[in-house]
Amino acid sequence: MVRKFDQRPLDPELVDRIVESARHAPSAGFSQGFDFVVLDRPETVARFWEVTDDPAFPSPPDFEATAPTVIVLPLTNKAAYLERYSRPDKVAFGLTDEARWPVPFWDVDTAMAIMLILLAATDLGVGALYFGLTEGMDAPGLREFGVPDGRKLLGVIGLGHAAADEPFDPSKFNERRRKFDDMVHRNKW
Repeated sequence: MVRKFDQRPLDPELVDRIVESARHAPSAGFSQGFDFVVLDRPETVARFWEVTDDPAFPSPPDFEATAPTVIVLPLTNKAAYLERYSRPDKVAFGLTDEARWPVPFWDVDTAMAIMLILLAATDLGVGALYFGLTEGMDAPGLREFGVPDGRKLLGVIGLGHAAADEPFDPSKFNERRRKFDDMVHRNKW
């Protein structure tokens, strides 16, 4: 994850190529209940930061000078899953009722789509950041960006050119990363 970005704009075709990768995410019943709002105009991105600035934890005054230049809002659409599983080829699974789903696949599938976006950005040499919000992205905040009711934000993806002084050193995580054998259990726990 890149934490500091320079403010050169990303080529819109490159952004589309990155977000296109999400269309290939797994999807329960091929429901495809995820959508993405791409904020790539400087004034729209600035408005996003205004709407989401938490008064209890305000952004530093110079924050936007190193913030991502593109914001992607990944949104889940539970209704798409419930509708898909009401069709004749899926109704026998009994998943027309949200309470019967073993896990909320609308969130799981959207999370997989997010991961594909992050991986595509990395593969294409674009800095990427995934983060959560504490302010502003409830229904009124989402409507600010035209999001219809019934969608839920599942974090935020920031994209941009990594700042020159933002070197990535994966070895810094080695001491904190769980060991493989502590995490993977073969044939039994």
